[in-house]
Amino acid sequence: MEAIVAKAVAAKDQEIAELKDQLRRTNDQLNELEQYSRRLCVNIAGVPETANESTDQLVTDLAKMAGVAIAPADIDRTHRIGKPGTGKARPIIVRFANFTKRQELYNARRELRKPRPVRGSTVSPEVAGKTFLSDNLTRQNQHTMYVARNLKKEGKIHSAWTDVGKMKIRIREGAQTTVIRSLEDLHAAVDPDRRPGDAAAAPSDDEGFRPAPGRGRSGRRDRAVR
Repeated sequence: MEAIVAKAVAAKDQEIAELKDQLRRTNDQLNELEQYSRRLCVNIAGVPETANESTDQLVTDLAKMAGVAIAPADIDRTHRIGKPGTGKARPIIVRFANFTKRQELYNARRELRKPRPVRGSTVSPEVAGKTFLSDNLTRQNQHTMYVARNLKKEGKIHSAWTDVGKMKIRIREGAQTTVIRSLEDLHAAVDPDRRPGDAAAAPSDDEGFRPAPGRGRSGRRDRAVR
């Protein structure tokens, strides 16, 4: 009798393990779809926040200082992300109308270290030199990259970065670049003996725009998600 019960329990444990693995893979696929929906977005941190500001104008002026011309039609929407009143300038998220213009600004982000002077700009050269542009990541990917950066500080990996939302690491200097899809992938790259599911859950954070925003049938812009 005990053998029969043990066999039944083992079968159920195996079934549960398979379901957990299936759920994890489904979650990773959904996360990839959500990340893809953010491919037109860029986060801009370090720009002081003022009352009645125009984030569209701030982004346009900042782009000019990087040598990139952005027309109103190039911007789908912009706004601050996070809760107001924290005493810190909230990041600006900008969703571009086309990927080419998004990449043009993102690739020119290092030009802001020595910004071009722009007459009447809403952004000073001092502020421009301290801004930071980054990919707009899902909550899950934010947490994964947070862990990756800590692993870098600990000397367990050489580098970690994102490329239009794709997470990449390099274990050692000169080593091959490894694309990671999840926290489990990251841990497996660093410690192949680690079991799936050992990672902690991702903390809550500001996500910016919700997945796959777009224009309605009328052609009008959807409202930005705050």
